[in-house]
Amino acid sequence: MIVTTPHEAGAAVIAQAQELAREWGVPFVERRKQPLSRLYAHSPDVLVITEAGFKAHREGEARPLFFHPGMAMLRIKRLLSGDTDAMVQAFALMPGDAVLDCTLGLAGDAIVASYAAGASGRVVGLESSSILARVMADGLTRYESGIQELDEAMRRIEVRNEQHLTFLAQCENNSFDIVYFDPMFFVPIEASESISPLRPFADHAPLIEEAVAEAVRVARRRVVMKNHSRSPDFARLGFMRIPKAVERTFTYGIIDTGGDA
Repeated sequence: MIVTTPHEAGAAVIAQAQELAREWGVPFVERRKQPLSRLYAHSPDVLVITEAGFKAHREGEARPLFFHPGMAMLRIKRLLSGDTDAMVQAFALMPGDAVLDCTLGLAGDAIVASYAAGASGRVVGLESSSILARVMADGLTRYESGIQELDEAMRRIEVRNEQHLTFLAQCENNSFDIVYFDPMFFVPIEASESISPLRPFADHAPLIEEAVAEAVRVARRRVVMKNHSRSPDFARLGFMRIPKAVERTFTYGIIDTGGDA
């Protein structure tokens, strides 16, 4: 990965990009009006630091990756109006709960979990892709939605650039109420345009039994997995499937770990 700026970046943005590159131990490349196609000679991954946020570009991909709360905004609006949310129900999530999101991705589920857990709760989001973790951490810190409850939920999320098995192995027993997995689906949902910029940067490795076993040890109440409704991983990994809504191509599976619900 290299770090750069837009063509007409001001001195403050250039200084920020240089500082971030030093902090992360990656090269800073002056833009000098160079097109992205020329910057790819340095690295297939280019992180552009702008005044509005970070944009990640991957060589050969038409669309950049940047932060936006996406469907999390609509889901929180629904919760504010008194409606329910399928993930919150699958978690049996309560105010004050501590949630470990092992596959942060675009952070939409973590945002909704943070809202539902409230100011007294805690949400830690793990992301193994360094460039993805950096884009999401920046966006969660600075994005202004105009909805106070949503913005507060985003600010509370702790983003860590770590592989989930490594992190889980270091956790004490029962250190989170809920541990959550949302691995990349074995059958991509092609109609889901919102996640297409994620795919080039995401970890496509399947969820393994060892990670689930660690999650069961770490989760005081429940381990939850979201996956394609036809995924064999529910049975392979010991999750009890929740019947899906008719219009959905995905559903949730749960493993209750014996704690109080």
